[in-house]
Amino acid sequence: MTQLQDMDLCSDLYDVLENCTNEELDPIVDVLRQSQQSVLKISRAFENYFPDHMHYAGRIGDEIYRLGLQALGRNDGKRPSYTEIIGGLCKQVGFPSTLTGEDEATLLNLFSKQYLSLRPSAVDQQALVNEAATAAAAAVRGILSSDAWPPFAAVMLQIIYLRRKMIAEGRIQAASITGTEIRSSSASIDNAVNSVIIQTENGDRVLSLATIPDTDTIGWRDTDYSRNLLNVLTPILKAAQPFISTEQLLKNGNYYRAEMVLSYSEKLGHYVGTAKGHQGMVRLDPASLVSLATPAGLLTLAAAMAEQKKLEAIEKSLDEIKASIKDVSKFQQNERRSIITASIRYFQQVAPSVLTGELPNEVLQVIERHEVDLVRVQEHLISDIRAQVVAFNAIKKEGWGSSKYATAIKEAQTSIERMCDEILLCIRARACGYQLLCAFPGRDTGKKVRLQDIANALSTLSSMGEIGLLIDKAFREKIQGISSYEIKASVLAYENALFDKVTIESTGIIKGLNDATKEISEQTEALSVDIKVQDGVPVAIRMA
Repeated sequence: MTQLQDMDLCSDLYDVLENCTNEELDPIVDVLRQSQQSVLKISRAFENYFPDHMHYAGRIGDEIYRLGLQALGRNDGKRPSYTEIIGGLCKQVGFPSTLTGEDEATLLNLFSKQYLSLRPSAVDQQALVNEAATAAAAAVRGILSSDAWPPFAAVMLQIIYLRRKMIAEGRIQAASITGTEIRSSSASIDNAVNSVIIQTENGDRVLSLATIPDTDTIGWRDTDYSRNLLNVLTPILKAAQPFISTEQLLKNGNYYRAEMVLSYSEKLGHYVGTAKGHQGMVRLDPASLVSLATPAGLLTLAAAMAEQKKLEAIEKSLDEIKASIKDVSKFQQNERRSIITASIRYFQQVAPSVLTGELPNEVLQVIERHEVDLVRVQEHLISDIRAQVVAFNAIKKEGWGSSKYATAIKEAQTSIERMCDEILLCIRARACGYQLLCAFPGRDTGKKVRLQDIANALSTLSSMGEIGLLIDKAFREKIQGISSYEIKASVLAYENALFDKVTIESTGIIKGLNDATKEISEQTEALSVDIKVQDGVPVAIRMA
């Protein structure tokens, strides 16, 4: 988990509030208006602009910080950081802070009647957040506690939800609170000492090539593995080298990074080439590099790069599944394990040839046979997880203290988590088969149906899916028997981790599936590849 970093100016809450819409600010303003401890409603900014909250978001932030100083017992005149606020709220509720993003998930889900995801969700969770905020306000009340705690706790649960939502939507950067620096491959090329950029006449980048230092020896693929891509890259590299200074070639010339933007305008073919690393900007020789930058040439390069990326993505996924199978429960030490293992090994064998255009019908038939076997395993696993939830419901607290009861719940949760892992492995194997299927022409209707079926299987495991709701309902009923918030928080970590894992893996699987269905001309993201060169000839590549 990323540690929550303090900002020098401690403007964390303002960063969130100033990017909110009026609708998102409504629940926060409602809490402050109804609280006798808040003075927001008698402020001049409130009188002038309510209900247009966006015009006085800074004043809302001032009021939240004022309540925070009272609740936390601070009298040093400094605004508390986000880390200090979350840590103080955890302490007031009754469990120790971990100083990670886990605290945010725990605070929301301790008081929610249903699992609340801090990741992008297609379901509007605001009503659940409002209920959780009200419950949190009640939980922090105490005879010896500051009266500022209830409104402050309720508002902070809203802030937690909004902050994570905005980061996911790209409205604020994680760096604004966590301090994490975000870089892109485009930035590395822009900042390179020497780079060549081919762009359309309206300035849209199509291809970038830069020399880069490289001391990492991991991940390189030799010529036999990536012959198609290297054959396309060779003439472009040779044409571009005269525009990269001799000094830089001697210093770092063994490594290049090429970035291909797969988004084309109608005006392709009318390029303006510029070289960075010289005094001023210079035109590229029309007879050399620009002559290679034709629509057909660039599309060939784009296709080769996309093909290489797909191959490496499938191989990586298959390797990960193969490694993960070793860790599944003894339940898998039978025919089901054999089916998944056999599918993975076959997909690994045929992936390089299929993705380079070798499409014999007998290979397609075997891929389809493995799909049938994997669906059968998937359905058996889903039936087993339903049975495990029934067993989970049977756990009773009779005669147990909260600690032993919580231990029994955690043990049952571990079994459910293992089964979810097994289902995800099975679905990932199906996804790899689908990616190979997409290399074969035709069968468009069947491909769409297959894609939707895999997506539906993943959806079933999500927090809002059939199995996910079944697990969450059983879990919520069980923790009602635990009085200690510290023990509740430790138990909650299991559910948070489970649904977080399902969301992350599902997102990755769906992205791979969608990428497999796209034609090269439909792709909009940039692809990057590192190229190792000897004597001016590329000898190895690595997808960046």
